[in-house]
Amino acid sequence: MYKSELEKIYFKALHKVKATSLIKDNISVDENIITIVENDYVLKQDTRFFVFGAGKAAFDMAKECEVILKDKISGGVVISTSTGDLQYAKHFTSTHPLVSDKSIKAAELLVEGVQQLTENDVFVFLLSGGASAMIEKPIEGLTLDDFTKISSALLTSGIDIKALNTVRKSISQIKGGKLANHIKAKGEVLVLSDVIGDDLHTIGSAPMNNGKFPHHIIGNNEIALQEAKMYMSSKVEIADIVTTTLETDSENATLFISDKIKEYDKQYNSFCLLFGGETTTVVSGNGYGGRNQELALRLLLTDCVTENISILSAGSDGIDGRSEATGAYIDINSYEKIKNKKLDPQAYLKNSDSNTFFKKIGDDFVTGISGTNVMDFIIIVKNKR
Repeated sequence: MYKSELEKIYFKALHKVKATSLIKDNISVDENIITIVENDYVLKQDTRFFVFGAGKAAFDMAKECEVILKDKISGGVVISTSTGDLQYAKHFTSTHPLVSDKSIKAAELLVEGVQQLTENDVFVFLLSGGASAMIEKPIEGLTLDDFTKISSALLTSGIDIKALNTVRKSISQIKGGKLANHIKAKGEVLVLSDVIGDDLHTIGSAPMNNGKFPHHIIGNNEIALQEAKMYMSSKVEIADIVTTTLETDSENATLFISDKIKEYDKQYNSFCLLFGGETTTVVSGNGYGGRNQELALRLLLTDCVTENISILSAGSDGIDGRSEATGAYIDINSYEKIKNKKLDPQAYLKNSDSNTFFKKIGDDFVTGISGTNVMDFIIIVKNKR
């Protein structure tokens, strides 16, 4: 198996959308002028600058802001699932994917923080995927227990992220631009997109999107996969980004990807196919795993994996459902491992237990939390014979 090669491609894509490079490209300072994207903000004597944020990448993005802006930052509140402290802003570790007491506390801290801003102040808000669960203030009459039950049912139902976040906004006092309603200051929102089509009404359930503050997409799946394509172009006969908008259930995604592999296999001696997006899966058992490992398991059950083809399906955030892995590898050797260990892949699929399956054959892909989130990468490589 060409695990190391697949990993190199994965990390080439991932590093392109890591916080360090994204923030460096979009925030700078020259004496008392802070530039956010292309907009200049002069820090007058009565002007304070704040950093706020929520999402899986918020902590790393805020850390890079502090590296660049240093004591120009007067304060702020940043919510993520990371651990650690910031020097100038307050960092609070919340939960994901389920809403919890910490999510309620995180929302309170954010609201209190933004309410302190005056009309003379300036802020940047760092938004990334995962914010929907990390910050929450349910509508009046809805308890946290009620909210959690609704969220849990939605997460295991197989609905896509847009539909999920539409429901979340309707039962929240902070989503759908409602957080922004508390702000008097001027500011900009930098967005790391984890949804198909970079829909600003969907990413993180849009807490700042009330039409008052400019939003800028600074990183997404396409930017990441373009870097991977560039890296592989000289190494194979053809490197193609097939799609960055893969948005269907895992069964249909399997058919689509399998057909593409067969199509290219007939035409080229070597290739690298890149797919981006986010599949959905209905949890049908009590096993461990997520959409990427299920997709890999389903692909393994087709006839598209031949002698020279290897596949990695993995999330960019370092987490895949109920597991410590972010995805899984498959290649021709996977079948021999299954035979030797006398495993029944269909049984694991039926129990939504793809992670246990891949751990048993040693092909789970574990990276730890990445600090970024631009949906998933499916990487397929055919090497020359």
